[in-house]
Amino acid sequence: MSEIVVRIEGGVIKMVLHWQGGDHTALKLKMNAAGKHRWTVPEDTLTLVRELARLMPDRQIARLLNRAGKPTGRGNGWTQARVCSFRSHHDIAVHRAREWAERGEITLEAAAQIMDVSMMTALRMARLGIIKGRQVCYGAPWAFKAADIAAYRMQNAPQPPLTADPAQQRFDFQ
Repeated sequence: MSEIVVRIEGGVIKMVLHWQGGDHTALKLKMNAAGKHRWTVPEDTLTLVRELARLMPDRQIARLLNRAGKPTGRGNGWTQARVCSFRSHHDIAVHRAREWAERGEITLEAAAQIMDVSMMTALRMARLGIIKGRQVCYGAPWAFKAADIAAYRMQNAPQPPLTADPAQQRFDFQ
C-alpha cells in the first residue's frame, strides 16, 4: 500500500486506499455518535421492548423478539437475562402481573368471554376494526379496554323475541 486518503463528511469516514500496483479501494465507515458504542440496538427495538414490558414478562419478550428476528446489539438471540439487563440499562420498568387491570385493559380471551364469542371470532373482529384493540407487533398479545368491550356488548346484546310463539310473523311499517 502506498497511500491512504481519509476524509470525514457528515458522520461518515471515507477512505481511499492507493495500492502500489495502481489499484484503489474505497471504504466508508459510519462514525459512532457521541456517547455511543457500536453495540447498539436499533431504536425500533428499544421502543418495542418499552411497550412489550407493559404487556408481558421478560421471558415472553425474549421469545417474541427472537421470533421477530430482532437480534441484540451484538447480534445474539434474546434470553430472559438479556431482556432484563437491557431493560435495566434503559430504565424500563419490569412487568407487573396486575398492570393490565390497573390500566383497565383485558386480554383477547377475556374480551371473547365478555362478548360471548370464540377467541377466533374476537380476533377477527379486532383485525377488522369492529372492536377497538391494540397489538404492539405481530405475535404480541392483544389488549382491549374493558369499557369498550362492555359498551360493544351492551349495543349488540341479543334482542329477545317479540312473542313466545316462533310462528308469529312480524309486520314492519314503512
